[in-house]
Amino acid sequence: MRPFRTKTKEELIEALSELPDGALVVFASDYGDHCHTQQVHALRGDVEEQTIRETAYSDSGWGILEEDEEWNGLLPKVWVLS
Repeated sequence: MRPFRTKTKEELIEALSELPDGALVVFASDYGDHCHTQQVHALRGDVEEQTIRETAYSDSGWGILEEDEEWNGLLPKVWVLS
């Protein structure tokens, strides 16, 4: 399994602390078309721990493990902000 790279909580807090008060924050991802259109997702503010796994169905190569999928306990656990 390849390593999963993302920001830590501390790195995210540091980046957000530099924004002006009241700044709107969104998440952007590649739509996956040939132009690599960036789509924007609003953040609801929900935070939950999830297990992630590699998948060919995602442009990032990673997806959230579904409840009915089996895993060996070696998959990364992350906190998902949605």
